[in-house]
Amino acid sequence: MVANTTEEEQIESLKKWWKENGTSVVVGLVLGFGALIGGNYWIQHNKTQSQNASLEFSQLQDDLQQSRSDAVVTRGDHIINNFSDTPYAVLSAFAIAKFKVDEGDFLSARARLQWVLDNSEQAEFIHMARIRMASVMLAEGNADGALSLISTIEAGEYLPLYEELKGDIYASLSQLSQARGAYEKALKANDKGNNSLLQMKLDDLGSEGA
Repeated sequence: MVANTTEEEQIESLKKWWKENGTSVVVGLVLGFGALIGGNYWIQHNKTQSQNASLEFSQLQDDLQQSRSDAVVTRGDHIINNFSDTPYAVLSAFAIAKFKVDEGDFLSARARLQWVLDNSEQAEFIHMARIRMASVMLAEGNADGALSLISTIEAGEYLPLYEELKGDIYASLSQLSQARGAYEKALKANDKGNNSLLQMKLDDLGSEGA
């Protein structure tokens, strides 16, 4: 009798618990199952996006090699606009920018580089976009703007590139002492790399006080 009573009490207790908590359990199971399905969907979606972007970028590289100007811009912008969450969008922006610099269209080049600066979260991409932007500005004759863009940056491992570019900017402004100092910093920071071009730039400045 005691056993039957205990079982009945357990059943009643279970009914009471289910009445109080059953809804939340069902909701939790549904949400958990939904999250699993959603997670798998997004994984597959991102994989598909990456594959499609890769195919488009491969074609873009062919367009670049064949110097198909309109195709480069059209396909590159398509990748940027439709696959912006993949690395191929940044690579496409860089590709268009370089192509436009070669054509002398600095405005279009800067627009693509600015997109990278505004949208990329990868430090290496941001550094490269900033360095290339400053180089384009220097080519446009805006040396002061180029220097302002890179003068207060935490350069880290990109210090040699920043300092060499600063040297180029200072040299264009005929500020030879500052240019020499920047080139020397670049050489020191990259003492194990190939510095033949950088050393040539430094040598071209002549000795200090000459």
